[in-house]
Amino acid sequence: MIEKVKILNMYFGDDIVNSIFMSGLDSLVIIDTGIREKKELLLDEISKYNFVKLFIIITHAHPDHIGNNYALKDKYNPIFISNACSINLLEDYEYQFSKIVSQVRKYFKIDNSIKDSYFSLLDKEVKIDISFCDKMRIDLGNRDLHLIHLPGHTIGDLGIMDKENKILILSELIFKHSRNMIIHIQDYQKYLDSLNIIEKLVSENNLEMLITSHEEKPIKGQDNIFRAIKYNREYIKKIKKEVDNLYKENNSIRDTAREICRLYSKSYTFDSVITTKALLKDTNN
Repeated sequence: MIEKVKILNMYFGDDIVNSIFMSGLDSLVIIDTGIREKKELLLDEISKYNFVKLFIIITHAHPDHIGNNYALKDKYNPIFISNACSINLLEDYEYQFSKIVSQVRKYFKIDNSIKDSYFSLLDKEVKIDISFCDKMRIDLGNRDLHLIHLPGHTIGDLGIMDKENKILILSELIFKHSRNMIIHIQDYQKYLDSLNIIEKLVSENNLEMLITSHEEKPIKGQDNIFRAIKYNREYIKKIKKEVDNLYKENNSIRDTAREICRLYSKSYTFDSVITTKALLKDTNN
């Protein structure tokens, strides 16, 4: 019997990131390749499957989700799939790093150690074989996977829906609130729009399982999924209101980001500045 879905947990420090496995009749789909230091764990899991064709779906371009892209390219020559908005970031890591630096260089000292640390998470780039704009369907023989563009966390985020098995897979639209960093969003309104889309997908397709990138286990049951969506919607609206008020008081993105991190007991990181700027619709200063 083919397992409907397998979540491979990759633990690093006090965090976790997942690679997710789904089997077709003669194919294997892996959603995100995880962190580079867990390459052997990933390869060992792949060895348990028999397949002719391997698809790699990239939910978004952050390093902890793409660290083993090249390792799989080198060994299996898979078909890489992403949203069109992520292609430049996935095919050129120098460009990816420069885009982040351009948003945070005013607020952090960017030296070689920062760059070295960032690139230690990555191997060589790979070319994306298939990309899409809004929606895409993959026929696996025994099931169809529906890919949907869901921007907000990043501009190129995507979700994967398996209607037959009532499963929805997301990156970080549903945030793991126990992480030591503040939620990362690049577009506040698109984030809210994407939450509305997934709420509609769950309702119209009677989805019963939600798998996300940084949770050990899936969320099961529609009521629990709707509760998670509602909580995240209220959470980001609350942060938005607090950011607006703080910025009116201090007129400083750095001070606003620091205070938000203090209020939520989170570390002051690149994410906090990027999110603060997104909530203020400020991407240039």
